[in-house]
Amino acid sequence: MTRTIDNTRSGIVAERLVRWFAWCCLATVLATWLAIALLGDRVWWTEMLLFGPRWVLAGPWLGVLPWLLVDFRRAVLPALAGLAICVFGLMDFHLGLHRAGVGSGVPFRVLELNADGGAGEKLPAAIIAELRAQKPDLVAVPECGPDLAQVLKRLPEYTALMNTDRGLCLLARGAIISSEQRDQTDVWNQGGAGYIIRAVVSTPAGPIRVGVVHLATPRHALDMYFDLSELSKQGPNTNANMAQRDEESGLARQWILGAPELPTIIAGDFNLTTESAIYKRYWGDFRNAFGRAGFGTGYTKHTRKWGVRIDHVLTSDDIGTHASFTGHNVGSDHLPLIADLVLPTNQRTRTAR
Repeated sequence: MTRTIDNTRSGIVAERLVRWFAWCCLATVLATWLAIALLGDRVWWTEMLLFGPRWVLAGPWLGVLPWLLVDFRRAVLPALAGLAICVFGLMDFHLGLHRAGVGSGVPFRVLELNADGGAGEKLPAAIIAELRAQKPDLVAVPECGPDLAQVLKRLPEYTALMNTDRGLCLLARGAIISSEQRDQTDVWNQGGAGYIIRAVVSTPAGPIRVGVVHLATPRHALDMYFDLSELSKQGPNTNANMAQRDEESGLARQWILGAPELPTIIAGDFNLTTESAIYKRYWGDFRNAFGRAGFGTGYTKHTRKWGVRIDHVLTSDDIGTHASFTGHNVGSDHLPLIADLVLPTNQRTRTAR
């Protein structure tokens, strides 16, 4: 009899420990997600969360599994809530719920690709093959090196704008009516990037304003995090990097929107995730093509063990998005990002008319 009571007590204690552990795991997942969403690019240590492997951050959810085995009925709702936070919050998984109908305007496909300089024998040929397969109307290429620029310039179906000294290329099926590049000497003197061009491009729906950017990377700050003994000293270094990236986004927005007021597409390597406070401050009022019409995570930058979505195609609110997806691996460290947009048939601005 005593042994039975002891076994019962042990079972109750074990169940409580499992439940307590599961709630701790769920709290960890929730706290991590809130840190990314609310503190990303505001507090220096969030850089590891923004740009690190998201699948590792979702790992604590596995601590809920023992609770499901012990008491399924009580555990199923918290487990599903935690899973939703992991998938849609931490992993930034999208369902494409804001897709625009094709019949509501003029279809227009954009392809953006950080070409990693375009050096090597196979990469230009792979990029050309991807362009022929996707048939985009507008192509934005950050890190467009001289060799790749010469190849792209010979494509007969496109009008080309090549700024190889600035690392940007722009191709359009219509005429490039005007174009300007921002002198980034001031940014270079601070150790930044600041590759920014703006253009007005002719389309079947009328002229549109186009911006192409390649902004400062957090990589140099993040590389220092691998030395754990120096981790506590990375605050000033990371804060300086965040300030640089904040300044470049502000300059890019101001420069691009200084062109005539038209339906607007801005594409490129922003080196920002959508949770970033910098992204929200300067780009949050634009429509993010993949965020509206993509399915999955849409990671464009890949390392050996994880990916992150830092390339974006943004539009003004008069342009809809029918679909968005990543293309084939062309040999760069980024995947092409494709957006099927819907341009307005009746442009509202006096400049467009």
